[in-house]
Order: sequence, then structure tokens, then C-alpha cells
Amino acid sequence: MNTRGNKNLILHILTVLVTAVVLAFLMGEVTRPKFYNDNYWPLDVTYESFYEMEKDTVDVLFLGSSHAISAFSPQELYDATGIRSFNLGSEEQSLLISYYWLKEALRFQHPKAVVLDTIVCFPLTETPYNCSEPSIRKSLDPMKWSSVKLEAVSAIHRLDAEQTFASYVFPVIRYHSRWRDLVPNDFRLWPSQRTDLKGYAVLSEDYNEEDYKPLTDTNAQPSVMHGLMRQYLEQITKLCKDNEIQLILVNTPYTECSAPIHAAVQVYAREQELTYIDYNEASVYETLDFDFAHDMADAGHANTSGAAKLTAHIAKVLVESGIQPIRDNQYENSRAYCLRQIKNANLYRIRDYDTYMHSFDRNDYLIFVTGSGEAEAALLGLQETGPFAAVYEEGTPAVYPNDHSAIDWKQNVRYSLHSEEKSGSIRVYDLTYERTGEGLQIVLLDKEKGYVIDHSIFDSEGSRIQ
Repeated sequence: MNTRGNKNLILHILTVLVTAVVLAFLMGEVTRPKFYNDNYWPLDVTYESFYEMEKDTVDVLFLGSSHAISAFSPQELYDATGIRSFNLGSEEQSLLISYYWLKEALRFQHPKAVVLDTIVCFPLTETPYNCSEPSIRKSLDPMKWSSVKLEAVSAIHRLDAEQTFASYVFPVIRYHSRWRDLVPNDFRLWPSQRTDLKGYAVLSEDYNEEDYKPLTDTNAQPSVMHGLMRQYLEQITKLCKDNEIQLILVNTPYTECSAPIHAAVQVYAREQELTYIDYNEASVYETLDFDFAHDMADAGHANTSGAAKLTAHIAKVLVESGIQPIRDNQYENSRAYCLRQIKNANLYRIRDYDTYMHSFDRNDYLIFVTGSGEAEAALLGLQETGPFAAVYEEGTPAVYPNDHSAIDWKQNVRYSLHSEEKSGSIRVYDLTYERTGEGLQIVLLDKEKGYVIDHSIFDSEGSRIQ
């Protein structure tokens, strides 16, 4: 074969290889689970939003598990003090992940303080990295490729050989079985930003349980920290000290906190001369006017009212540490959005149908409805006499008898509605909301947010029954 033929062959092989790599990458991005339509932890947009922040404009970073995501609201912190922050927490965030996200953050920001949730210092799972494998993927897949991510993936692979380097470069290796579960949003490889909460997760509902008691006696034999978590806690501490960052250790309210857990973190904080705030300690808890039954969404996560109280407390600590307020349009421009999402989260507290329907602008939501008959239809101003389904797309309802299914490509949402006299269901994305009995069932999808923010059922007289 002549030289020209050899060049053509090499060019052809290279073209095939490049094409294969590009296709593998695209297939990985399609099959990788997306968390920008997730009701509680929209991690993809959280991390995308962080990368969009202007360089050196974040003065405080929150890191840790879902306890931290739901406890600290950067927008509310800014509104109260002018301190600019971002919440980089994630579900079951192992301190291994906290460490590498801190290293990644330092490529773009130079924070003055880091607030670290310490619940993951103690054994939570049997995995070597002290969290589930999906939680590792959720928080690490959205990270940009750099020496930091290479180091993180290598560390994970050393701990768990089944998590291969190739599966992070080409996620299709890990997620190839998702083909049958794909939804329209999976094909948005680079979704536009659909949240502006700076990493905060807005939770609704009240825990309504009285099984929580703050710690009144914290003198106890310290618990033993998870070995690997202790190592990464030390690395986080060193990284903060090397960069002249104040590290604040916190423990947010949760039912399983104990005196030995408190003591273990307290001992470490004293050894390292760090600030430690345990919101479970009675002397701290009682200064918050905190009501566990109504300020928590469940046994471990604050709802909107609880987050407001925890954020207000940490705000005082940060102000006293000397962090100065700075006016920043990145936070000025997101204020209305954050307030709207908090208002959305509190819709469940409204018990009357008329008040409920007048508490939001119908044009801003996709409204899905199933009704059991004439009385329920009358609440909507409709004339239907039997079971019906309805969809409000621009504030005006399109009404269907019993069943309706469609895809709203503008919102990238697939939905289906089914209505009978004694039951009804509304399926949005891959979640089904049920009505088991007579009544008017309403599911709200916030167009700006991109996901369902409320599910309600009212009786024929307009009183909320769910």
C-alpha cells in the first residue's frame, strides 16, 4: 500500500474512533439520570449554577448531606446580611465528596468560611465511602473534568474496584439499562438553568411528631468516627487552614443525634481550634425558638420555617466572624424566585380551595386536575356531570372525559390523567399522584422551576382533604 493509502487508512480509523468516542459520550449523557426535575434535590442544576457564578463572588460554602441542603438558604442569608454563599451539599454526601467539591470550588472561588455538616462523620452505610453508590454518582457526575475530578474518581476506584474510571468518563457503561426508562428531559443534554436557589432545597410538610428531645447533658464517652471520614475531615481542615478559610462544624437537628456523637465532634473541634455548633444541644436549640414538629419536614430535614431559623442563626455567627456584606446582582436578581419557591412549598398549609387557587398566578403553572363529578367541576366553573380530567396550560382549562395523555414539549414533560368517580391518578414525568375517593385532585407544575410543587385534594365543598 502506498503512502497516500496509508494516510487515508489512518485518517479513516481516527474518524471512526473519534465518532465512537463522541457517540459513547452522547449516549452516556442521555442515559445518565438527570436531577434537574427532582422535587427535592435538583443536583444537576445546583452544580451548573455554581459553575455559572462569577469568579470570587462566593464568601461562604455549605457542604454536607441533605441535612445541610435543607437547613441553610443562601438567598435568605444574603437578604438578611448581604453575605454571599452557596450550598454545595448533596444527598448522603460522604466527606470524601465534600473534600473534592471543596477542592473543586477553590478553582473558582475563594471563600472566607466553610460550614460543614458532620452527620456523615459517623458510620451510615456498609460501603467503604460511607454512602450509597448512587449518591456518589449524583454528586460527582455533574463535576467538570479536571485534575480534581480525576483525583476523586481514582480515590473512589481504590475503595471500590467495581466503580471503574471508564464508567465515569462514559456514563453509558453505568447507565446503559436506563434506555427503557428515558423521558423527554433525558434528551436535554445541556439543560437551561431551572433553579436559582444557590443549592438550597425547599422542603414542605410538617413532621408532626413529638419524639425529639434536645441534648441537655453532653458529657459522654465520644463515639468513634468512621475511619475514612475522619481522614477526610482532617484533609478538609488542612485545606481550609492552608487557604485561610474559617471552618465551622455544624450538626443540624435530627432525632438520632446523641451525646456521644456530640462529644466526638466537640473533641475534634477543640483539638483543631474550630467552631462547632450543635443545633441539637439544648443551650443552642432553645435560642432558636425551634419547634421540631413544625419546623422539620421529617426526622432529619428542616422545612422552610426551620431553614429560616437555622439560616438566621448561622448568619449571626458569620457576621460576628467579620465577613462583610457585598451587594451582588447574582443575589439581588434571584430574590423573587426564591420567595416564590418558598411560597410554593407552603401551599400545603392552605386549607380552603378558593384561597388556594387565588394564591398563585395560573399562567405560571401547568395545572393538572381530575374530578369525580358535577360538584367538583363546579369548583372550577365547569359544567361536567361525570368524572373528568383537565389541564390548564395558559390559565384556561382544556377538559377531557376520564382520560388524557400528552407530552408538553415546551416544558419537556410527559403526563397522563385518569379519572373515575371513586379514584383518579395524575402521572407527571415518572411519578404518579393518586386520588382514592371522591374529590377534586390538583397537581401543580411550576413552569419556571420545571417540576411538580404541590399535590392537593379538595372535597366538593372546597375543603382540603389531602
